[in-house]
Amino acid sequence: MAISAACTSSSGSDNEKDKPPAPTTAIPSKAATFDPSEQAKADALTAYKGYWTELPKAFAVPAIEGTDLKRYATAEALNKAMETVANLKTNGRVMTGEPVVSNSTVTAAELEKKTPNVSVSACLDISKWKITDKRTGQPAPVASSPVSKYVVTSLMERWDGSWMVLKYELHADQPC
Repeated sequence: MAISAACTSSSGSDNEKDKPPAPTTAIPSKAATFDPSEQAKADALTAYKGYWTELPKAFAVPAIEGTDLKRYATAEALNKAMETVANLKTNGRVMTGEPVVSNSTVTAAELEKKTPNVSVSACLDISKWKITDKRTGQPAPVASSPVSKYVVTSLMERWDGSWMVLKYELHADQPC
């Protein structure tokens, strides 16, 4: 008899029996929420941020050495950086300040390929990134652009587990 008394309640009303059970709030485990493709995209965006952190360092010296730019850029993107560094050196110039990259978004991803890749789109603000005379520190005369904030698109690939910027394209005709 004690067993049936423990399993039933004689003090509850019929209304309580009709109530749905109280909701439970379970916290999903990391394994249940882990999405490898989302992690790959997040890793690519982290590397993209690293690229835009190291590029201004190279242009401020100007030199690739002493930066981690080769950790984040290769192929055309690295070649463009090296050409810009050489041009800045030849002309006795450096770049001061930093660009601001915002709204970085993976717009396409081919993660199942032999060499996984993603396309990234971002807003590049160069208004505080200036070419200056290295000797005097004064702004260098340069052709001005009608906009200082515009879209930049980039192609990245994962090489040996690391995401690298292969190439980028500035879209000065697409303000952001």
